[in-house]
Amino acid sequence: MNEISQRVQQFAAELSSAEKKLATFLQQSQNLPDNLTISSLAQASKVSTATVSRFAKSLGYANFAALRVALISEVQRNGALFEEVEANDDALTVAHKVFAANQHSLSSTLALLDQGDLEQAVKLLTAARKVSFFGLGGSNVVAADAYHKFMRTPLDVNFNTDFHLQLMQAARLQAQDCAVVISHTGRDEQVLQLVHQLQAHQVPLIVLTSFAKSPLAQKSTVTFISMADESKYRSEALSSMLAQISIMDTLFLLVSLALPAKTQVTFNQIRQVIGQTRRGK
Repeated sequence: MNEISQRVQQFAAELSSAEKKLATFLQQSQNLPDNLTISSLAQASKVSTATVSRFAKSLGYANFAALRVALISEVQRNGALFEEVEANDDALTVAHKVFAANQHSLSSTLALLDQGDLEQAVKLLTAARKVSFFGLGGSNVVAADAYHKFMRTPLDVNFNTDFHLQLMQAARLQAQDCAVVISHTGRDEQVLQLVHQLQAHQVPLIVLTSFAKSPLAQKSTVTFISMADESKYRSEALSSMLAQISIMDTLFLLVSLALPAKTQVTFNQIRQVIGQTRRGK
């Protein structure tokens, strides 16, 4: 699945009828206009230039120019970025396909990261009295991994695996705290319950989701979008976990760099304590 098809699949539910018409044209047409401009693409696909512009932004591109680069790149590559895993593939072939899919997810997610969003998220995290991580289902794994990492920083962090405990956790946060909420769809009712509780106390929200127009994303202070491929044997949600973990890795390192002295003290304390648990120490 190429990058354009991947994004169309991921954001399909949020596209207007005119945008879906353009998406169908791009997926079915074998030839793009020779002089690929916003006007020529609009004319070829029989939609307005405004629709082309909105379509680019709906797929997460900054503007048509960014979409144009992606379209030309796909034509130059002349094929899918990774193949579906088949039952008769040998073990090494499966490994190659899995790694290719993961690399594609990471590169697509990286392309959507914004300098300003990263800087704002770091400010929220480092200024917070307390940072809480929230995630259910597969996102629970990402939240737990983030909590494990951020324990090595001077931030006061907490996390619970159980939904009801997370709800209680949300009830105790205030405006001077920060919540990191992770949800693939951004539409899970229990996650939105958590967010409702957080918003009631005006808690700033850093959101990781795969859908930029989801209810969760619309309620966030800062949103990071993770991209993922869906395949026969692996859901889009599972595939997006690696991208979300990488976003949290980035924020962890940025916070550590923002608070180098305090992070080093905390890191040394934790390393010393953990070291005492190892045989022969």
